[in-house]
Amino acid sequence: MYKTRSFFLIAFIFNAFYLILTFIFFYFLDSPLMSINENDYLTFYYAGLNVLEDLPNLYNSSLSPFPFRYLPISAYFFTPFSMLGLKLGYFIFQIFNFFLNILIIYLIYKIIQIYKNLSNSSNLYYKLKSFRDVFDKTENESILHQSAVFLIMLPQFMNYFLGQINILVLIFILASLFYFLKGGVKNDLLGGFLLGLGVSVRPTLIFILPFLIVLKYNRETKRFIFNFKKTIMRLLGSVILILISGIYFLIYPQMLIDFIDINLSGEYTYAIEGGLEINPSFSLTRITLILFQLIRVEISGFLVFIIITMLIFVPLYYLYIQNSNQPINLINGYLTGILIMLIVYFDSWPHHLVVLAPFMIFFILINKNFKSYKLFKYLHYLIAILMVIFWGIFYLSYKIFPFNVGGLILLMLLYYCLVVYYINQVR
Repeated sequence: MYKTRSFFLIAFIFNAFYLILTFIFFYFLDSPLMSINENDYLTFYYAGLNVLEDLPNLYNSSLSPFPFRYLPISAYFFTPFSMLGLKLGYFIFQIFNFFLNILIIYLIYKIIQIYKNLSNSSNLYYKLKSFRDVFDKTENESILHQSAVFLIMLPQFMNYFLGQINILVLIFILASLFYFLKGGVKNDLLGGFLLGLGVSVRPTLIFILPFLIVLKYNRETKRFIFNFKKTIMRLLGSVILILISGIYFLIYPQMLIDFIDINLSGEYTYAIEGGLEINPSFSLTRITLILFQLIRVEISGFLVFIIITMLIFVPLYYLYIQNSNQPINLINGYLTGILIMLIVYFDSWPHHLVVLAPFMIFFILINKNFKSYKLFKYLHYLIAILMVIFWGIFYLSYKIFPFNVGGLILLMLLYYCLVVYYINQVR
């Protein structure tokens, strides 16, 4: 246990170092990697101002170095930071993210604690009467170890360094899972509302919503069993928040057109020699579109996105709904929805993996009898390290090989693990 506590302390220090290094680049260096004038935070900074001062132009990409891709109500989250000015607002925002990381560790503990109380599994030996037990009880060593991996993983550095919002997104979706697991109408409503906040800030998380539907397919009777009331309670909060954003689009139709163009057109973001446009995303959709461009085939990016989404989503969801009435499947549903999002959406980048990591941790902590457990665990560690390295390799080699296939291979292996897992659960 001493070694694990030491590893956690080292991970905590590394996480703080990531933040300090980010501040050095932002405030003191004019680097092509990142600077005060070249940072994703500028997207949120200008959105926080535009939503108050120039709402119709919220999605006008010409007014910001990077396009704002999120639902209109999410811009209000950033307004308090924007009103502090760029330099002070950035500092407070990043310190806020640092403390949110600590809260995430606590939520990981609480979710495992609730799941243990709900589960009858004899394989869960954790002793979790208080948060302190994570650090003191040898039975909880794996929880502390995985929490350290979460803090030290390289996508954490990417999230800080690029001024991104994945830690904020993760807080919302972990809190929503926490309340769903607690059960009851009020908790289902609150969980749905919190997930709706997450979707507002990261609309692609809409892929989680189908996994909240209380639907079970019985292969023997070949019938679907659907719990309408519980499904509505879970989805209501999210739907309400999405509809509120829809009101903005009704009032300003051009906002909707711009929003769709930014999110669903599949446009490339970098132009290089020879007229080739590239993108470092490791998503299957993006890599497919780059391939079509290389062979000079014109095709709708949205069409490719829909086809790949159906091919990836349908088989896994079919397996999922055959075992959807257990608390473990709700947790795994979050993992599955986020993984599908990363595989199919146009722009999936290493910092997005901060959102995936806790759900991989839950899988590792809960499913120790899974026959491909070691493969899943190794993938977790590889994703924590290699996704950022693959990103760097892409920038060194894109003129020769403009595909970030290393990241995609890891995600597809993870997809394979989930297919095997669900098939074993059905048997």
